[in-house]
Amino acid sequence: MNKFAVIFLILFIVSGCAPQFNYSALQNSMASGNCPGSVELMKNSKLTYGDKALLLHMLDSGMIHFQCGNTKEATAFFQDADTLAQELWTKSLTKEAASYVTNDFILPYRGEDFERAMISLFSAFSYIKMGEYDEAMADCRRLDTILTEYNSKYEKKNVYKEDALGRYLSGILSEADKEYSEAYIYYYEAFKAFKNYNQAYGTVTPKYLFEDLKRVSAPADRENELKSIISNPSRMKYVDHQTAKKLGKIILIHLNGKAPIKVENKFSVVTATGPISIAFPDFVSSPPSCHSSRMVLKSNQNTIVEESVLFEDINGIALKDLADRKVRITAKAIARAVAKQVVVQASANEMEKHYGPMAGLMANIAGNVAASALEKADTRSWRTLPGEIYIARSFVPAGQYEVSVENCHGGQHTLEPVTVKAGETKFIFYDTIY
Repeated sequence: MNKFAVIFLILFIVSGCAPQFNYSALQNSMASGNCPGSVELMKNSKLTYGDKALLLHMLDSGMIHFQCGNTKEATAFFQDADTLAQELWTKSLTKEAASYVTNDFILPYRGEDFERAMISLFSAFSYIKMGEYDEAMADCRRLDTILTEYNSKYEKKNVYKEDALGRYLSGILSEADKEYSEAYIYYYEAFKAFKNYNQAYGTVTPKYLFEDLKRVSAPADRENELKSIISNPSRMKYVDHQTAKKLGKIILIHLNGKAPIKVENKFSVVTATGPISIAFPDFVSSPPSCHSSRMVLKSNQNTIVEESVLFEDINGIALKDLADRKVRITAKAIARAVAKQVVVQASANEMEKHYGPMAGLMANIAGNVAASALEKADTRSWRTLPGEIYIARSFVPAGQYEVSVENCHGGQHTLEPVTVKAGETKFIFYDTIY
């Protein structure tokens, strides 16, 4: 066997042994409410992911801990994942030749752009759960920096170049800290980002955002500026700044449905030297059965019901973000196919030179078969992400409230009670991912 064939065989064996984590077992465990079992499953699964998918193990572990209420553990995983993702992204800017002869499974998974941004968002959520709002704000800023940095490297800019929810969350945290001018700026940046969301994903600008802009425009001394943003702001029904200071604010963040999964698209093209196989990934989403929820707050005095509003369509972002880099993926797939053809042809020529035309023909056929088998799309992704994020918000008199969430089918889930003071902001997290 000549040296080209040996190299090809080794690469085939290496790339064909990528470990696969059993997501079905995790899904069944979480769906049954078995958090201890799910955490243990993640703890014992690092080898199952393999060293090329260490980032995914961190992300999935962080998400499971987050959902199970282990907030400190979740934060640690998200922070480690952020560090690793940045290292991998920086290294990926240089050419990694091995993947051009096999496939991207031979490379460490570095995450999609939107996935790396979601690390900062969910790290912020974790800090909010712990009441550490300054750290949460730092993660929101980090999210913005990441997207700006990534897009600066691309000739063709991605649609997902700013995160509307991250900026809205920054506005909420700034307002809670009585930084009203800063809050106004963040709300306004979110307002601009939602214009992009509406065009790209069909996400309507949430009603809360208009109300928030109006409310903080007074203490931020931006009321005249607001007139150019919102038509007839004087007619808007909202809780004004002076009233808001006397009330508590309760915010429900609802994680709904599953993130899309990647599948392989593969086709072959016949060339003069043999067939060339090209594979690239696509996202496939599974829309949740419910696309809405209601937050129900009950006190001794009254009952308050607030509809949730879609703030982040992760399904839509994922599909569009991958489509934006499809040209780059396809270009690499073509280059990889050409590189494999060079190796196959060189191997066939060597075999023909030493053993005759028939040996050369057989080597060409065998090489093309191996090349086709080697061609695989990278279908790894952060599968424990939610598909959507909704928010419900209500200003309420200070006091203790029983909290429940109603879904679109009429089902109701009771959460932990919440006590809120005047001028205080409290967050509630609820998920229907599984």
